[in-house]
Amino acid sequence: MLPTISLGFLSLPTYPLLLLLGYFFGLWFASKAAERRGLNPDHIYNIGFYAVIAGGVAGRLGHVIRYFPAYRLDPLSALSPNVTAMEPLAALAAALIALFWYQRKYRMPWPALLDALAGLGLVFLAARALAEGLNGLAFGEPTMAPWAIYQWQVARHPVQFYECFGVLVVILWFWSLLRRLRPGFGALLAVGGYAGVRLIVDAFRAEPVVVGDGFRLSQVVAWIALLVALLAFYQATRTPSAG
Repeated sequence: MLPTISLGFLSLPTYPLLLLLGYFFGLWFASKAAERRGLNPDHIYNIGFYAVIAGGVAGRLGHVIRYFPAYRLDPLSALSPNVTAMEPLAALAAALIALFWYQRKYRMPWPALLDALAGLGLVFLAARALAEGLNGLAFGEPTMAPWAIYQWQVARHPVQFYECFGVLVVILWFWSLLRRLRPGFGALLAVGGYAGVRLIVDAFRAEPVVVGDGFRLSQVVAWIALLVALLAFYQATRTPSAG
């Protein structure tokens, strides 16, 4: 594991660093996908900027509201650069509002825009999986496989790296087919591809959330997402029967 990187007198935590790099590299990749869809790539960078600002402010404000008694004792802590002091749902809602506002303002076609944003999502998810692997998060089941990694003195499946590799394969697949797919189909491919990766990888993940008769919740969600993507592909591509 590599939770920090030392650069001289600096010690940088790898988890937020990789998430940040994944987001900005994802914006670059999304801008290239936008070009293939006939969109101005500057729109993607603008959306990314507005979404980060809106999400950051709303996420911190939500955290302050939720834990107001603690912040009341130390009001200046609300301005702390601690990226973990965020309310994820509030941040996500604000980022989506910024996205919808921008799309409406510039009348961008949703299918092409979703294809570009799917590229951003895939790159970010690959970076997140790598960050989890370097920090020992979302670890795998014990195994005797020769490629096992040791976490807490136990040989385990490197599920984080399985996921990272799988998402990279989906990214290559997405990019190679993007020109040939109709607008909107790239996003469906990204959703279905990632769902397929999680469906396989999560079979080796330790401490899963279980529902029903021992079913892993993450795999149930992945099955649903994959089926929805496949049905949408089928519905959009099937030819109407004669007569």
